[in-house]
Amino acid sequence: MKNLFASVLLAAALPVSMLAQSPVDIGMYRNGDQLDVYLRPAADFDGIVSSLVFTVRWDGSTGATLGGIQQEGAASQYLPTLRSGAVREVGSQRYQVYAGFGMTPIANAGARWEAGKEYLVASIPVNGKADFELANDAWTSEVKNNADYYLALGGADKTGNIYKQLASADEDGGVLVQPNPNNGLFAFSFTNRAAMDVTVEVVNSLGQAVFTEELKGFEGTYRKEMDLTTQSNGVYYLRLKRGEGTSTHKIVYK
Repeated sequence: MKNLFASVLLAAALPVSMLAQSPVDIGMYRNGDQLDVYLRPAADFDGIVSSLVFTVRWDGSTGATLGGIQQEGAASQYLPTLRSGAVREVGSQRYQVYAGFGMTPIANAGARWEAGKEYLVASIPVNGKADFELANDAWTSEVKNNADYYLALGGADKTGNIYKQLASADEDGGVLVQPNPNNGLFAFSFTNRAAMDVTVEVVNSLGQAVFTEELKGFEGTYRKEMDLTTQSNGVYYLRLKRGEGTSTHKIVYK
């Protein structure tokens, strides 16, 4: 008991950057003509993201290509990320490896990670139409390629899972519902590149709203986790009014 008490006191005295012992997951979303790459920590963290490796894979027969990686805000300071070599061609598949190395604590960039939240770390322009994926496969796993997803915090391996692997060409203007169909539990997200008023609604097949939220001058990425298990199963619709435009997205609750 004495040792346990001492351990608790020691943990309480340590900064957040020393307490993060949980993995960090990665996901990628299609946002119009670009791919947005997010990290999702399982614990609070404000220290050094010492390294990041991830690989984007797509079908070269589509003729699609990737532009130069872009970073803005705090991520550009605490985790500068670039292409690692040229595009690799393996049959019809194309692979682009990216690597980032950080030396500045997240806190020094005026930011802080919170457990379970997503943080945009890079955007990659897309030319053409194709399905892009975050790849952990036979090619990325080969020692000579060393291109599986990898992330280290303060030099310690904290590689988590790829929670959103496929960025489909059919994702609608940055709007994503996942999973879809679902069992009543799902999440939806969208991105606004410019500030605008947004009305978010989830309605049932009778047009009755089961969720409504109004956002004033919203810019950035919005994400909402939904639980419809207290509602009847069936077809629902996500309705977004952004500025003068309105879009509707079908949700299937089986």
